[in-house]
Amino acid sequence: MEVLARLGVETVVVSPGSRSTPLTLAAERNPKLEAVSILDERTAGFFAVGLAKRTHKPVVLVCTSGSAVVNYHPAVLEASMSGTPLLVLTADRPAELRDCSSGQTIDQLKIFGDSVRAFNEMALPEVSVPLLAYLRQTLVHAVNRSLHGNAGPVHLNFPFRDPLAPSIDAEPIIDAHVLELQATVSTRPCECIGTRVGLDTVALERLASHHRGIIVVGAVNPREGDEAFADAVAMLADKLGWPVLSDVLNPLRGHASDSTALICHYDAFLRQPDQLDSLAPTAILQIGALPTSKVLRGWLGSQDAVSFLLTDRPVNTDPLHRVATPLFGQAHVLAEAMHHLKTDSAWTDSWRAVEAMTVASIDSQLEAIDGLFEGKVAWLLSRHLPVGTPVFLASSMSVRYAEYFWSAGNRACPIQANRGANGIDGTLGTALGMAHRGQPAVLLTGDLAFLHDSNALLATRELKGSLTVVLVNNNGGGIFEHLPVSGIGEVFERHFATPQSVQFDTLCQAYGVEYLHAATWDDFLTAIDGLPAAGVRVIEVRTDRKADKMQLSRVLAAD
Repeated sequence: MEVLARLGVETVVVSPGSRSTPLTLAAERNPKLEAVSILDERTAGFFAVGLAKRTHKPVVLVCTSGSAVVNYHPAVLEASMSGTPLLVLTADRPAELRDCSSGQTIDQLKIFGDSVRAFNEMALPEVSVPLLAYLRQTLVHAVNRSLHGNAGPVHLNFPFRDPLAPSIDAEPIIDAHVLELQATVSTRPCECIGTRVGLDTVALERLASHHRGIIVVGAVNPREGDEAFADAVAMLADKLGWPVLSDVLNPLRGHASDSTALICHYDAFLRQPDQLDSLAPTAILQIGALPTSKVLRGWLGSQDAVSFLLTDRPVNTDPLHRVATPLFGQAHVLAEAMHHLKTDSAWTDSWRAVEAMTVASIDSQLEAIDGLFEGKVAWLLSRHLPVGTPVFLASSMSVRYAEYFWSAGNRACPIQANRGANGIDGTLGTALGMAHRGQPAVLLTGDLAFLHDSNALLATRELKGSLTVVLVNNNGGGIFEHLPVSGIGEVFERHFATPQSVQFDTLCQAYGVEYLHAATWDDFLTAIDGLPAAGVRVIEVRTDRKADKMQLSRVLAAD
């Protein structure tokens, strides 16, 4: 653990178990490391993901052997698909206890398959200089693999023989000076290293040759920092003279003054057929993954435009399978490489005009809604949260309502979501990790996503920081109301909407978590106006999912 600490690792998330005793004690006894104890490995995994998403540094996971390892898999998948650095250290039985009905023993070798960037079956521990050198070098490479090229999880499997607990009276076998030399590392790979763009001159010339292009920015969690990323995209847009269509899952909506043509309400106006012809681009520069909006994806797929895909990870970011030119690197490098071009101001003006008209329509409608509507929750959060508040968005309707209605401004609220695998797994656990040792944070979630991860309430006592959970309770899975399956009656309610009868105030009381019921918009605004400095608080907002569906249709369909 000393090597990991010197490499810049700060936090080790451990779950109780016997076989992992050497790893747990090593983490706990190192003053440079914070050891967080979380009972449930599934929650522990997502807690680590949330913390790593915020810090951009690898977080270490430690668990015992057997089924404990399997419970990491959902978090490992999310980390893999979202490019989040993790170091998964799993304890195991030695080879002679495998495949012989030994208790708590499963096949852990490459158990996460291709979801990890690297796997190492570690040697059995041995107190010798050569083995310590091997361990040090393996850890150095593991941290590097988790961060650079294609960031993500790395799995190291540690077999241990009994005895597992250290001897209190044991004398050091290796001289302290030798140990210090073996712990020495020559690099701190947790520090951010920029990724250069492979600058293909022909590709840049093709990009610069278009006057009627658009920049589409999806889910991006930039290691270079939110403000730097926003500045880079603004520079690109200014040099190209193109509008920027921004999903909520990147820093742009929180730094809106940096961009002169930021477009956030495309999902609404691209539903209007009379708008489409005048907005057809000849070129599309996509940065990161595609935005969440199904309407935008459908429209992009219908365009006869040249496409360019910019990403700082070597992954395919185009589910539309367009003919596209890949550009590998960070936005600021591409922006610096571009020259100021002769632009068509009428092109960006047409986008600004449509955006302004749509914003005015949506804002006036949402302002006038007195009854509790799920979409207005996201809208109000974007306008009233304290500046810089980290926000985590649950999957399903929470992230979609935020994409529809999260207002552009300068509140600089970093926004995260588990949009790698796009599941509701680990929603609360990830938000707790994001909030750990950071600013007071907010989770926006539906009732099913919250209940699916309610076991994470066990981990609230480990939180050093503050998390306010805005819980929209519409008694079921609201996203299914928007699908054709919603018309099949009772079968729909039972197998898809799956309404629950949990009393959230009682659930919170059982875990010692503060609970508030916001019965009106005034209640809600009062609750989010000042976020607590520490602890977990749940604010329940009860809505009607069928009424929410109808209200959403009215708002998005209005001219």
